[in-house]
Amino acid sequence: MPFEIKTGRSVAGMEHRAQTMLYTLLAAERYGVEVPSGLLYYTQNEEVVRVPQSRNELRALIGARNEMAAYMMRRTTHAKEQLVEEPFLPPTIDDERLCKKCYALDSCMLFRKV
Repeated sequence: MPFEIKTGRSVAGMEHRAQTMLYTLLAAERYGVEVPSGLLYYTQNEEVVRVPQSRNELRALIGARNEMAAYMMRRTTHAKEQLVEEPFLPPTIDDERLCKKCYALDSCMLFRKV
């Protein structure tokens, strides 16, 4: 079972859950066994959170990964052909309600400005 230690923010946000779920996939592939869940340990409040594998969440994560990989692959291919017309990353969400508490808000804002 994957065991992820978090020393920063002590809230089981989606990014922490996603990372732990992806570790369950890696462990299952590596060891050839079913890994139904992982654990998150928050050092600040000494809390352990069980993160079960969720089929729908894993599908969404893999879909997002594939979309990101496709953008990066196009960039690499186009750079060789010197046709860098397409953006490097997918368009940002730009929704105040969704973006307000996002962990990547600062880096996303910088990306949009560039």
